Amino acid sequence: MARPRKFTRDTVLDRAVPVFWRQGYAGTNVQELERATGVNKSGLYTEFEGKEDLFLAALQRYLDTGPALRLLDQQPLGWANIERFLAEAPFVMAAQPGCFAVNVTGEVDCLPSRAADIIRAYNRRRADAIARNVAAAQPALDARVTADMIAAFFIGTCMDVNLDADPAPHRAKVGILMSMLRSL
Repeated sequence: MARPRKFTRDTVLDRAVPVFWRQGYAGTNVQELERATGVNKSGLYTEFEGKEDLFLAALQRYLDTGPALRLLDQQPLGWANIERFLAEAPFVMAAQPGCFAVNVTGEVDCLPSRAADIIRAYNRRRADAIARNVAAAQPALDARVTADMIAAFFIGTCMDVNLDADPAPHRAKVGILMSMLRSL
């Protein structure tokens, strides 16, 4: 009779994300994943087909459980949602500021091919959520173009917080952007 598992899939994924985030996909090995998750290699390979499968599942879990869509989908829609998203999302994981998807995009040539598809699909969902908020707040603006500009700002600021995780200058930049958008 097989021994009962002492881990859950979600716990393994949640513990694997910071390892991949810090070290990248190419820089992460199975031994580091064993240490981080507390699950031995055979346990990992019972649950996942390999490092690629574990990475893709961790990336999808991060995107599904992260704060972005939750913040952007709050009612009522509008500028307040966008401001909260821009100010808070990069700091949800205190030990790892920024955005996992933004970080791993930098090594897209090394990633499993499906990773780019997962990130592209998520970026579309996030842009759609931003566009809904723009349309609710300022119908005179082209919601899609504005949403794409806000997404580009988000990506840039996520890269910035990797270098300087102090939320004060980040929030100041968000405040300036939001003042500009609200004045249009």
